[in-house]
Amino acid sequence: MATFGFALDLARRASSPPARPSLDAFAGTLYAAYGLSRLVSSYAGPGVRVRRSSDGTEAELGFTFLGALDVAGLLAFAGTASAFVVAWYDQSGSGRHATQSVTASQPRLVNAGALDTGPNGRPALALSGSQNFGIAGAADFVRGADSVTVGVVGQSSIVAGSAAFFTASKGVNLSWYRIGLVHTPTLNAARFAASANDIDNPPLAFRAYTTGAWGRFIGRARFLEGGLDFALDGATTTAALGTATASVDSDSLVRIGISPNSGAPLTGQMSTLVLSRAPLAIAALDAALQGTLP
Repeated sequence: MATFGFALDLARRASSPPARPSLDAFAGTLYAAYGLSRLVSSYAGPGVRVRRSSDGTEAELGFTFLGALDVAGLLAFAGTASAFVVAWYDQSGSGRHATQSVTASQPRLVNAGALDTGPNGRPALALSGSQNFGIAGAADFVRGADSVTVGVVGQSSIVAGSAAFFTASKGVNLSWYRIGLVHTPTLNAARFAASANDIDNPPLAFRAYTTGAWGRFIGRARFLEGGLDFALDGATTTAALGTATASVDSDSLVRIGISPNSGAPLTGQMSTLVLSRAPLAIAALDAALQGTLP
């Protein structure tokens, strides 16, 4: 009886929506928004498209009335197989969906019939070093931008090298970040790097980070003000960005879970990614992201 009750509790937790502030307050300034719960109340589309490992069949999963991912439908679809994410849908309404057509590079959501979860027992994408997404129609993310904001809820479990949660880079030289949110375990830190120009070692701000810990990471580049902000779980570091000018980028390659030149793959998990071409208020965005911890 105790085992049955525990199983029911796990199912309830996995299907319950996070008690979170809505991203509706940012809706007019969102470039793209990805989550495993409904982030914008007006969004009525699916959350993810998944592929079943046993036969390659694909299905779209939406949200419940309360805004949680349809975990019951996901687990029923997967059965005893695993489920991998083909598309992570943009909830901003702009149609900039994150996709991965290569099966070996698709992040996992169900492992042999068991839901991949975060610390609260809710769904979380699992990446093991070769899984990542590209974002359709995002080449202009930093093009001519006065400022940009990147928000991530996730964790990195690598112990060597670097792991990229999110990067945007000029396509001419893929090793040059315009924007990079990266974990470097040798420094015991997570870093946010940004530059308005093509430079190999852009300015950065960093915060101490413990490998494997879930966190709320927010990077904000204020190009016209020459400022750089990086917040981890609400604590913020500010650094000088350099010359105050709008980004001169002309062709960004935007990636989730890896750098544009396919380096720094992420081994860890992620539940939320928010992008904006505006300097979003860090405290308000952090409060919104806090509720999406899976």
